[in-house]
Amino acid sequence: MASDHEPTLTFFNGTTTIGGVQAAVQTENSALFFDFGTTPNPTGSLFSRSSPAPADGNLVAQLRAGMAPLVDGLYDPAQLASTGGSVASAVEPMTRPGRLLDKTAVLERPEAMGIFVSHNHNDHCALLPFVNPDVPVFMSSDGAALHTGLTDVGVLPPAPATVRGLDEGEHITIGDMDLELVHVDHDVPGAAGFVLQAGDRRIAWTGDWRGHGHSPERMAAFAERAAGVDLLITEGTTLRPDSSPTRPLSETEVAERVDRILGATDGLAFVTPYPRNLRRLASLRDAAVANGRTLVLRPETLAGWRAAVHHGLSSPRPNDDGATVAVLATGNSIDRIAADETLVTIDDLHRNRNSFLVELQVPDRWVALATGAGPGDVLIHTNGEPLGAWAPEWTSLQAWVATLGLDFVWLDSGGHASPDDLAWLVDAVSPGAVAAVHSAHPHLFPRSSTRLILPARGQSFQLSQPGPHALGARGADSERTMIPCVSL
Repeated sequence: MASDHEPTLTFFNGTTTIGGVQAAVQTENSALFFDFGTTPNPTGSLFSRSSPAPADGNLVAQLRAGMAPLVDGLYDPAQLASTGGSVASAVEPMTRPGRLLDKTAVLERPEAMGIFVSHNHNDHCALLPFVNPDVPVFMSSDGAALHTGLTDVGVLPPAPATVRGLDEGEHITIGDMDLELVHVDHDVPGAAGFVLQAGDRRIAWTGDWRGHGHSPERMAAFAERAAGVDLLITEGTTLRPDSSPTRPLSETEVAERVDRILGATDGLAFVTPYPRNLRRLASLRDAAVANGRTLVLRPETLAGWRAAVHHGLSSPRPNDDGATVAVLATGNSIDRIAADETLVTIDDLHRNRNSFLVELQVPDRWVALATGAGPGDVLIHTNGEPLGAWAPEWTSLQAWVATLGLDFVWLDSGGHASPDDLAWLVDAVSPGAVAAVHSAHPHLFPRSSTRLILPARGQSFQLSQPGPHALGARGADSERTMIPCVSL
């Protein structure tokens, strides 16, 4: 039986998709929402690159498509004015019998609300431009600096709400709940989770994390702070049935391999990193310098990095230890480059083929043609777009490589925990239960004696609910709970 002080949990999205986690912990008068992005997976969202949400009325479209939490008071009223000013009125056409949201309730505004964003990837922060200005948004201090920097340069749209940065171990209150921020290791600066005291329950959320990154000690510290929580909520991105997962490269191994590749290359060198993985960019800069080259970035990438540092990002900095990072200047980008930047032109690349390591993203592939790239030149693909062989752009990338005769090296070191890492975390935390989200196959979570909760999209529950049990395919000692729907 639930106590009078037991919180209710709701998972609005992200339960069987990679990305788009939207969840809430609610007490009688307070609610904490986490995270606040949209799913990039076209099988889990009505919107995709080929079928995007409209530029005007984006929030209403996301609500009607079931891609944003249906909570009145959570969003900027100005963005709902055309449909009556409330979430309930905005989604009314889709809540009639037989319509998409027929069985989904619209939650009323609690007395106190807050939003926690674990990190600045779009599948965790893309809904921030719609937040009610009166609802506080919390990130780590480095996460807030990166967010402000990216909005300054137009990479992310601004949020109408105030984004407050929290230091490691800092506590804040949302109504009658207490949240402690705890850093985690992911492939973007400022990644963090939390330990939450809500009523008589302690709940921990990892956000996205990994055990093979720059700061694995952060995960040991997280496990210590979260030890014995009633519920551990973790991502399960790497869980899949099709093959045995390979051990990801560590960040140290990526840097070492880039260094060796550049040392063996006497021609053009291109690299495709994820632009917000700033520590990876710093490693690429250092490998370039060690081999007599200069890292050359897109204007947007370098401008966002510099702006984040300007707003307080602790590390890394583009020009640490006197190293220079240059920016690629082309006819359509020159007006977006600060006057004091070191510029590299297409002609510079053509004439000095072994002097640079050049960021090459999908829109910039024409640069390879403009510089006459071919056999003897190299493209290092390291977790930029396309993200893997499953992505539609991968075939196009391989066509470019094959047609030009480039050497192609894929150095894969992503931001997500391996199945072994997931098993380690559960063992280290020893929670009362674990919930697996941010996964296409959460039911494949590593076998454990810990109760595994597989929440269904849009359902609400309390931890004291036994729920129907479904034993895992890998043994009866793995208790798996499919949570039923209850009303708030």
